[in-house]
Amino acid sequence: MKSLEAEKPIRVLQIGMTRNIGGLETYLMSQFNHLDRSQVTYDFVNITAEYDIVFKEQILKAGSQIYGVKSRHSNPVQHYWQWIKLLHHIAPQYKGIVLNSNSLTYVFPIFLAKFFGIPLRIMHSHNTGYEQKIGFGKKLLIQFNKYLLKWGATNYFACSKLAGQWMFGNGAKFKVIPNAIDCAQFQYNPIRRGKVRKKLQLGDNFVVGHVGRFTYQKNHERVIQIFYEIYKQNKTARLMLIGDVVGDQSYLEKAKYLVHKLGMDQAVLFLGMRKDVPQLMQAMDCFLLPSRFEGLPVVGIEAQAAGLPCFFSDTITKEVGITNLAYFTSLQVPSKKWAEIILKESTKNRVDTEEAIIEAGYEIGEASKRIEKWYLEH
Repeated sequence: MKSLEAEKPIRVLQIGMTRNIGGLETYLMSQFNHLDRSQVTYDFVNITAEYDIVFKEQILKAGSQIYGVKSRHSNPVQHYWQWIKLLHHIAPQYKGIVLNSNSLTYVFPIFLAKFFGIPLRIMHSHNTGYEQKIGFGKKLLIQFNKYLLKWGATNYFACSKLAGQWMFGNGAKFKVIPNAIDCAQFQYNPIRRGKVRKKLQLGDNFVVGHVGRFTYQKNHERVIQIFYEIYKQNKTARLMLIGDVVGDQSYLEKAKYLVHKLGMDQAVLFLGMRKDVPQLMQAMDCFLLPSRFEGLPVVGIEAQAAGLPCFFSDTITKEVGITNLAYFTSLQVPSKKWAEIILKESTKNRVDTEEAIIEAGYEIGEASKRIEKWYLEH
């Protein structure tokens, strides 16, 4: 049998793609689309095989594989047994396996990959906090998994310095892989803007945009409160909420209740999960992301690429601020003050930020070449 180093393309198994279009999924697909697949290519494992992963058709059309294992939450025994059977069958084909994760509560694929001899075993951190309070049992599990990782992982990746320090510890060695984007998709175009605004019946309305799943992390209650302070001053203002529910429906229900309670039913657009975020960003006048925590939000880079003034909470890593369009404000600051800052800084004309994004290393073409080179050299 030929050695993996002599075979082309190098095959890497990616874990982390779900049925939702989130930052992690967008990052993985964007990178996948820009790889030179004669050199390096990705296959995917769907770890909740009860549902299809997003971008399934595109992945299969490109000639890559999608393997499935049952969710560990619905059937843990089957989940782990299916993993064992899968890697027993396919491990010799792969030089690397990457677990893209928001927490250390699950590291089993890395442990198993070592057992089956996959040479590169990478844990990739995409977050800086937990959705829920961590009880004693989960704390023990996380500590145990840290030991498993030290034994099983060959490399640590992170979407930002903060995400790496949070998951792996301050003294750990990890490689920052920027959540790069395709700048051309987001570049401001007044004609596209006009078409999207016409379709959404926005006219000359001042539009505040937000992209994010309805979860504790994304802090929709604060998004709505800040927008309410804008709405009190400008009744033609509109809030565009793009994103779906993941698990707990109560976050969406609470958001809708608060909008109704504040008398803004006509002013807030709940658009759900969308595949046309680049087009929708054309219609916005600013972008608002007061998250409780983030790894490095891809949407923050995308919004800057669209030339939008971006208003972030200071709990988000400053690494996202790659242009002079990024503003950071504490969550302790009242919503009225947030609104004042937004209205003041959103009067500027849209600018082309492509050069700044390329210089910061967030353009997907160049970023994909760097990750290709890394796999070829290791």
